[in-house]
Amino acid sequence: MFHGRVEQGEVVIGSGPQGVRLDSPEHHDAEDAKVLAYVRPHDLDVERYTPGTQANDAARPRGIVARLSRAIVVGPIARLELIPEDAPQAGEQTVIEAQIPASQYRKLGLAEGDVLVLTPRKARVFVEGNQNFAHAA
Repeated sequence: MFHGRVEQGEVVIGSGPQGVRLDSPEHHDAEDAKVLAYVRPHDLDVERYTPGTQANDAARPRGIVARLSRAIVVGPIARLELIPEDAPQAGEQTVIEAQIPASQYRKLGLAEGDVLVLTPRKARVFVEGNQNFAHAA
């Protein structure tokens, strides 16, 4: 689950240089409203992060930059636990879970501590003020 805002038919998850934008045309009428975006672990694209190479026109990463804290490979699936780079250092940390094929995990040669960029392929978005928002929270 990600917290964000909706503006001009786009959901903005995160803030500052680590934020990511997702098209959300079904919410084109909502403006500057809080949202919750649910992204399933297998709906996250995972790549190595190389500063400057995965940037959009505003020189921002095209996804969420996170550090791999733990990987569990069981059978054909690799389950990754990642900490966003913009997460506070003290206190409770947000953990993002991603699942990728074990073959992709091996091909990328991932190890704990690697910095990756996560790009949601699909999200289910709930806008504050909508009756479904309260049930999603």
